[in-house]
Amino acid sequence: MKKIAKNNSKNNFQSLPKRTKAELKIKVYESLRHKIITNQIPAGQRLIEQDLIDRYGIGKTPLREIYQELQRDELIEIIPQLGTRVVTQDIQTLKEVVQIRKVLEGLCTELASQNISSEEIDQLNQILKKAKEVENNHPDSLKVLSQYDTDYHQIIYRAAQNKQLTKVIQSFLYKMSMYWFQSGFSMADFREQFEELEDLIIALKERNAPKAKKIMEQHIDHFLKLVKKQIL
Repeated sequence: MKKIAKNNSKNNFQSLPKRTKAELKIKVYESLRHKIITNQIPAGQRLIEQDLIDRYGIGKTPLREIYQELQRDELIEIIPQLGTRVVTQDIQTLKEVVQIRKVLEGLCTELASQNISSEEIDQLNQILKKAKEVENNHPDSLKVLSQYDTDYHQIIYRAAQNKQLTKVIQSFLYKMSMYWFQSGFSMADFREQFEELEDLIIALKERNAPKAKKIMEQHIDHFLKLVKKQIL
């Protein structure tokens, strides 16, 4: 029976139109990325190729391409003879990531303060408004706030109008988001972070690059302090 299921899954994927295959590949990548970041697939867990093929109805070649994307995001590691597993991070790795991200986020925010549009300012305000409306007892409150935080930073990256900088900084955002869930952050911790982002919007509206940069750097430092509080 298992062989029949596997073959059907493969044949179903092969029969899909080219565009639909590409869309499925993106959806599977985003699903796995989300599950890794939110600790639904915990650090150190192996990813079994055939299980994912059966679950998502995707082909072996596109799944391996997804693995390569996740590896570039530094969310998984592919170890010869042992297979593929979710990366395990330690406090030293986090310190290194924070040091790099602090510099890059500061630069990104400086650029954004010069280029951000009124529409993008409105989008940032809408994100913070929705974040405030998330109830503490909502079953997925942490996941929802984490996504809002990611969306907020993505707008800053887009407003910076520097594609190369965005590519470099993206994986650091994913890695730091993993720590939210691996460290057991509370709703109160999340809300502290969003308060800082309100001040950042004001600086961006004023086109005050030094102020905006400083607020973002403090925001990243605050994140590290919260992680240390949870771990130590």
